[in-house]
Amino acid sequence: MAQTVDDVAELMNTEMDNKKPSLPLLNSAKYIFTAVVVALLLLILAMGVKALRDAPPATIAVNTQGLSAAQYQSLQQTMSQQKVSSFFTNDLQSLRDIAMGLAWVDQVSVTRDWQRGIVITALPKQAIANFGTERLVDAKGKVFVPADSSDLRQQQFATLQGSIEQAPVIMQQMQQINEWYAPLDVQVEDIILTPRMTWLVRFDNGLRVIVDNENTAQKLLSLSQLLAAQLNNRLSEMQSIDLRYKNGFTITWNIKEADTTATTGATATS
Repeated sequence: MAQTVDDVAELMNTEMDNKKPSLPLLNSAKYIFTAVVVALLLLILAMGVKALRDAPPATIAVNTQGLSAAQYQSLQQTMSQQKVSSFFTNDLQSLRDIAMGLAWVDQVSVTRDWQRGIVITALPKQAIANFGTERLVDAKGKVFVPADSSDLRQQQFATLQGSIEQAPVIMQQMQQINEWYAPLDVQVEDIILTPRMTWLVRFDNGLRVIVDNENTAQKLLSLSQLLAAQLNNRLSEMQSIDLRYKNGFTITWNIKEADTTATTGATATS
């Protein structure tokens, strides 16, 4: 019986010895398989990078939505001159900066589209007034040259004049004056800020107002209140009002057809 047990133990030891050499082989196979997988992944990655690098240039498409014919043509011409790389490697921010370089462009979105390529969507500035004779200005006071020169001949726009740096100030002043003088049913038609900071305002009823840079807002507001009250019935007779005085102003009256004398001046206190 003891011999039988010894035989069984010897047999089991023999089988274990036969299995031991196979473990290094399994480990080697795992290492080889892992190396092959890594090599394949690196190869695929390298091929992908090469494919991106060698891909043909992406197509740039300009979105026509919200653009006039002149604006679309201007943007299309500008973007068609740009050198672009492939669909994935192209610098979208660079293209956006180029589109924003057009004076009439307010906002730009650049996106990738599988079917259309690189899509440029632009939002134009919305002009609300003329700035001089060759430019327009939007509600933010940003001065720009329009894509279509015919936009410079819009009669419904008021005209602002002054330095471009002062455009936001002039725009804000015009909007404030229109608000104060709205009860009189008049609006600013021309407003000028001179280098000496003197304001010249002409309303759409022909009335002209001149005011200096000292307490400008208070003088204009007080005048609007006075015209709406005591002088309302004589508003149509006024030609110009000079507010460049500390304690009053002067009124120049329209010359009546029957008058042969020069324009007279009248002084009133505010």
